[in-house]
Amino acid sequence: MSDLYTKKEVEDYVTNVVFERPLGVSISAILLIFNGALLLVTQLLTLNALNEASTLVGICRGMFQGFIALLGLAGTTAGVGMLFGKKWAWWLAVFYFTYETMRYTCAILFIPDVPPTLGGVQLNPALYYVKYGMRIIWNLLFTLFMCRSKVTVFFQTSESNKWRACIVLFFINGVMVGIGWWLIR
Repeated sequence: MSDLYTKKEVEDYVTNVVFERPLGVSISAILLIFNGALLLVTQLLTLNALNEASTLVGICRGMFQGFIALLGLAGTTAGVGMLFGKKWAWWLAVFYFTYETMRYTCAILFIPDVPPTLGGVQLNPALYYVKYGMRIIWNLLFTLFMCRSKVTVFFQTSESNKWRACIVLFFINGVMVGIGWWLIR
């Protein structure tokens, strides 16, 4: 038994939280943990390439690397919190999904500008539209799933206006992504 939790706390968690957690929440949590951890590992493996990309775009290396690390940590933290049914995890997961949706939407809007800016090989733009379009749909579905009543009851967020929260988060994330793209140009 760990020093962090008493036997009673572990028993309460197993009997009250694990059995009540919807299957979709478990799947979402595992995907968030995997995605966040994969982002952090990829960042470490491509550290030099990311530093070069930040120089090409004209962004401070530390800020660029820090933001990527923050996204990876946010995904992993949201996933772990979701497994435990924490209220803050619902907010962090919805923030993460809305941010990803807005980021991919912005990517679709600026696809013609990206390869010349980064100096990369220009591929068929249709492939980018399909790729980012699928990612937008994927993240929108997760956002909608997080707003289902069964999920909000599990996270004890049913008293909040979930649709207004999503609209506000979409707006905030849209502004953040828009400012980021504006700074790059």
